[in-house]
Amino acid sequence: MSFLVILLTAGFFTILFSQFGHRLPARNSLIWWLVALFLLTTVINPDLFRPVIRVLGIELVSNFVLGGMMMFLFFQMVEQQAENRRFSRQIVELTTSFAAQQFPKEAARHLAGEGRKVLILLPCFNEAGSLPEVLPRLAALQERSTGEERFAFCVVDDGSLDDTPRLLASLAPLGHVTHSTNVGVAGALLTGFKLARALDADHVVQCDSDGQHPIEEIPRLVALARQRGADLIIGSRFVPPEPAANAVSNPLRSTTPLRRTGGMLVTLVLGLFGRQARVSDPTSGFRVYSRRAVRELLRAMPDEYPEPESIALLALRGLRIQEVLVEMTPRTQGVSSLSGLKSIRFMVKVTTALLGLRVRSLVGG
Repeated sequence: MSFLVILLTAGFFTILFSQFGHRLPARNSLIWWLVALFLLTTVINPDLFRPVIRVLGIELVSNFVLGGMMMFLFFQMVEQQAENRRFSRQIVELTTSFAAQQFPKEAARHLAGEGRKVLILLPCFNEAGSLPEVLPRLAALQERSTGEERFAFCVVDDGSLDDTPRLLASLAPLGHVTHSTNVGVAGALLTGFKLARALDADHVVQCDSDGQHPIEEIPRLVALARQRGADLIIGSRFVPPEPAANAVSNPLRSTTPLRRTGGMLVTLVLGLFGRQARVSDPTSGFRVYSRRAVRELLRAMPDEYPEPESIALLALRGLRIQEVLVEMTPRTQGVSSLSGLKSIRFMVKVTTALLGLRVRSLVGG
């Protein structure tokens, strides 16, 4: 096989993978990497597959005909994936827009008056076990908020199948909206960002609904975002403590070894987007967004697990990103959405999407 053919094939796949996270859904990137590896191997050294071909009883009439058929099927897959992504995005847009309009007008009164408006946003899926402990703490923070910051919270129920809808209706009737179908964390954030835009919120605080994130730390993070002029403040388990600050007793107790390894890999890839994008805890869902950051992410919300990709997007647009040490508690109820094999799939998906974004940014696409 000539060097030119190998070079052209490698260039084709580079262009293809640059579209993940853009025109192609990165959630399927693991399968695409395997298909690409297979096709590249057949181009470079097709003799490797001859034993398998003989066992299957397949007669190779023409390598050119076989290659042509494979490329035809490959392009059909690409087109189908792109079409599915467009359709999925339309569903997410409709679902999130409708949900954002559900937020009760009575709840918006907590943001009325002088002071900066802060919307606390909690994506939620099947968290009935933790909500009875989380919701009273949110309500207490909301009631005592006066002065410089005024807080309101919104739990985005992302089509939960357990007792979550009943608990929200009972414990937070004015503090939740509901998705008619599950659209993922990115969809829940999109709903919250649309709501923040409608409420003219100065900051949005993203917080998990499983009880791992210390709700009582929210005012401190918002104050730091305001004082430092940061567009994104990330509550991190691993950033070194600041002077006169208490160190986290055991930062690994609120994560798993596999997830920590994945976070380190994501941090390495984020380094491609500049120094400030290389944060120590890129998968942390405890963060504060400025009005400008919300505006930018409304234009280009990443799919599925958006936390690492949002860091890259904001860094590319020149927004200021900082980390603050926060101690988080281990999950006591429910099951993490990034456990077991899902962690591996998450790492492949995120790194592929980030690499694609970096290539597009370099070529201006």
